[in-house]
Amino acid sequence: MNNLTRTKAALMNSSIAAVAQIINLILNFVSRTFFIRILGEQFLGLNGLFVNLLNILAFSELGIGSAITFALYRPLAEKDIPQVKALMELYKKAFHIIAIIVVIGGMFIMPFLPKMIAGSANVGNVFFAFTLYLSNSALSYLWSYKRSILIASQLGYINTVNQMVFNVVLQVVQIMFLFLMPSYSLYLAIQIIFTIASNYQISKLANKKFSYLTEKNIDKVEPSVISYLKKNIIGMLSSKIGGVVVFGTDNIIISTFIGLAAVGRYSNYTLVLNGINSVITQLVNAVTPSIGNFKINKDKKDQINLFYKYTQLNAYIILGASMMLIMLFPSFIQLWIGEKYRLSDTLTMIIVLGFFINGLRNSNLNFMNAYGTFWEMRFKSLWEAGVNLILSLLLINFTKLGIGAVVLGTIGANLLINSWWEPYIVLRNGINTLEKKYIGLYISILVLGSMFITLTQKIGDWMAKINFLVALIISVLISIIILLVFHCTLVVLYPKKYEPLRLKDLVGTVAKFFN
Repeated sequence: MNNLTRTKAALMNSSIAAVAQIINLILNFVSRTFFIRILGEQFLGLNGLFVNLLNILAFSELGIGSAITFALYRPLAEKDIPQVKALMELYKKAFHIIAIIVVIGGMFIMPFLPKMIAGSANVGNVFFAFTLYLSNSALSYLWSYKRSILIASQLGYINTVNQMVFNVVLQVVQIMFLFLMPSYSLYLAIQIIFTIASNYQISKLANKKFSYLTEKNIDKVEPSVISYLKKNIIGMLSSKIGGVVVFGTDNIIISTFIGLAAVGRYSNYTLVLNGINSVITQLVNAVTPSIGNFKINKDKKDQINLFYKYTQLNAYIILGASMMLIMLFPSFIQLWIGEKYRLSDTLTMIIVLGFFINGLRNSNLNFMNAYGTFWEMRFKSLWEAGVNLILSLLLINFTKLGIGAVVLGTIGANLLINSWWEPYIVLRNGINTLEKKYIGLYISILVLGSMFITLTQKIGDWMAKINFLVALIISVLISIIILLVFHCTLVVLYPKKYEPLRLKDLVGTVAKFFN
């Protein structure tokens, strides 16, 4: 770690990551627009199906990256270079094995591709296209392990800038070739070239910052660290299963039961949601290394205080984003790709509520990653996966909700499992305390937030009839006013014995704790 303080490092990582994510989001919209107009919604649906299938294959990573990144915090802080080198060598071997497993898993899935597409679809040779997509995924593990040492050293902005530059050039080249040679296979082939180039460049940058990574004399990882990794990788195995089922099967279920066109329409909304969520998570997750460092240097009371402040800050951000989404979705989709791609108001409401409820988890997930509570997450993730899959399949088979059935399955898993189990892990296993007041805070945020989102949807219907820029300005002003009402209501609901969280010292307290 250089002379940057934790505060400066966190702010630099957060700000650069957020700017990069916004740039990538804008480019993704531009690229998606040309993709839809040139190749059509069925190819868009096929691409969404491939994304989910590769998310399932990424299960083989087992959370090794997160576990090793966490293991790097202490040796980097103590300048224990031999152990840093040993961990990085272990990481390299693990990722090479994972790349092989991904390829084998993809070859196993390939024969079943036609059965995952309901109805007729004119998308060319799906096997060849999937082979290209699979190759890109496998090659993404080449040299990418070097990113971990930059992230653990609070130099994640270097990785962020590298990814942003290559992604900008990639999107421009892909758009250019869509005009010159409209081919989905060529579109994927270009992606492979840039994946290799990006990973190679980040490897060079990491070697330059940490020259000892090129040395050949490698010690063995300490037995205590190996024991930790085994335990937490087993914990992450369960977490990966949960993540794969919750976020990696939606498009597969929709494609199998409804068709590729439905996947394409839904993916337009998820592109917006994932883009906004990426900006938010980049802002809040960039301080994960600082939280990990904070745990080493601060006492229990300070950690509890930070957790509550961080939870409230995240709630403000995710509620503000959700209200703007529900107000602007109708006019934005209409302006962007046309009225035919708009989903119903009811389905849009379900999607945005799902975004809000899932976004409330950001603070919990960030603390769990920073504290390395992967082992403690193992059963939670399995229950989450089971509830999500069962609810989604039951609803899509026995109701006429269609896409909404899949989204409601995820909402159900979040409310029934994650809403209480994740903060319990943070407080009980991470901070080593039990705090009942979190339950009241979460319920207040959930109920008030859902109510405000429902109310603002009516405004969105009216905004679809006016200029989009005017609608954007109005939605910002309305969101600010409602957030102030939201904050004041929380303070009123929490009497002194519950230590209400005050807006005036929120940001200042978080910044102070990172000093």
